[in-house]
Amino acid sequence: MSAAPMIPTDTLFSADYATARRKFLAACALRGLAPEVHGHPLAGAQGEALATDVVRIGPADAQRVLVLTSGVHGVELFAGSGCQIDWLLTQSADDLPPDTAVVLVHAINPWGASWLRRYTEDNVDLCRNFIDHAQAPPSHKYAPLHAAIALDPGDASAVAAGDALLADFARSHGSEALYNALMAGQYSFAQGMGFGGQAPTWSRLTIEAVLRRHGASAREVCLVDYHTGLGPYGYGSLVALQQGEALARMREVFGEWVVAVHESGAPEDFAPVTGHSTPAYERALPQARVTAAVLEFGTARPQRMLELLVRDQREWATGIGRTQLSDTRRELLRFFYPGEPAWQRSLVDQSRQVIANALRWLGEA
Repeated sequence: MSAAPMIPTDTLFSADYATARRKFLAACALRGLAPEVHGHPLAGAQGEALATDVVRIGPADAQRVLVLTSGVHGVELFAGSGCQIDWLLTQSADDLPPDTAVVLVHAINPWGASWLRRYTEDNVDLCRNFIDHAQAPPSHKYAPLHAAIALDPGDASAVAAGDALLADFARSHGSEALYNALMAGQYSFAQGMGFGGQAPTWSRLTIEAVLRRHGASAREVCLVDYHTGLGPYGYGSLVALQQGEALARMREVFGEWVVAVHESGAPEDFAPVTGHSTPAYERALPQARVTAAVLEFGTARPQRMLELLVRDQREWATGIGRTQLSDTRRELLRFFYPGEPAWQRSLVDQSRQVIANALRWLGEA
């Protein structure tokens, strides 16, 4: 098989949801593919229709399925979207191993992608939403910090007091503990950070339905979920929430470079969280062996991400940014999507490598 052609990055990547979706649908049309459209009930920041678009390449009853997902954290869509479009434009069903299909899920959280928020329309971090909401929610350490979030960002004295509370917590417990308390998942404060929701979100129900539909006949399913924000700039870290045999399989598929968040020595930014999608994907496909990976592309300092997310959460809690994009949201876009051609090219190269490894393993499974 010949090497895939290099496509100009401006053909692949976009900096807003409406354009990213148009490019994805155009790539599908060029391939003669008709995506299934899961329409979202709300409109986007430009008044555009929102949807999760799904396309399948390969046999309808394939025993081996690779799923490529983007936009779980809305504003992180644009890196994954470009990588998905690259695959659509450079590969075909003839390149796949026997009895193998590839399913691309574009913009799981389309509202967040359009409005440049990490969260869904109901302020839920989708990667904290995959718990059993009929049971008592997991405990969390967020409560003492909520006062630093639920304040008026226009009140300078309140902001100073909130920032001091966060700084005191970091001095007393460490920066990793602060990051975890704000981001690892909480289920009590609906306007707070790291909120995991109190019921399954639209996006969760949609991706679970997509997986059940497209993985129903599979015995082996490999998933790659595109994210940005953590790790060295332009570097794609393969992140595993698995342990034991499942972790060993992750490394068999993708290599020893996989970062295991439950292992000692894992980078502090790659911390365990509650309600993550990885175990949920496994539960959605009980008949299959599921190998789910997070492909996390680095952008800038995690501390800068936390600063922006705190600012955005304060604005959201007071109603700012609910009818038009705020300056903070545009800064979030620049953080999660630097948009530089060299960064984009690095993502494409690494995405191709990860997909090739997954398909090679599925072909031998």
